[in-house]
Amino acid sequence: MSTRLVRRAAAAAAVTAGLATATVVGGGGVAAADPAPTSTTMTCSSANPLFWAPPFTWTVHAASGESRPPGGELEPAILLSGGNELPTPPGGLIPSIGPNWYGTRVLVDWRNTTTGASGRSVSDEAAWQQKPGIPINRTWTGVGTVDFTVTVQTGAGWWFVNPQNAVCTGTIAVVPGRG
Repeated sequence: MSTRLVRRAAAAAAVTAGLATATVVGGGGVAAADPAPTSTTMTCSSANPLFWAPPFTWTVHAASGESRPPGGELEPAILLSGGNELPTPPGGLIPSIGPNWYGTRVLVDWRNTTTGASGRSVSDEAAWQQKPGIPINRTWTGVGTVDFTVTVQTGAGWWFVNPQNAVCTGTIAVVPGRG
């Protein structure tokens, strides 16, 4: 019976030592920093470029993904989507005629804290929309943790006519794709 007790004590000591080693080597517990998420949702407010219309709020979704640069293969990137709280115009065959037309453009200033690289991307431009949205944006940052600032420029008809800026900031982990 004493042999069984000695074996149990030795097994318990080995398990305790193994857990302590895993915690120190693996960075478990409180000492390890949480990795950045691979997506985030941000909200930011904007004055309305139409002087008769109320201000509004943008909701911007940023996620790690892949995009194809001109003439290239898929590369890790930040992908943006989103919308705002402006009312949706009524549907129909002919767009309603009215004074509420918008244009948008998105700027993304970014810094990859893993690699030290930084840059700015400029989206496609959208014009004459009754309900503006986030235009197609390509932000190739490389793999790593990326701090970024999204500036949604909304104008009257075109983004550059009385542009109003909504500025959101965030951090995500851009991860390699599966492509």
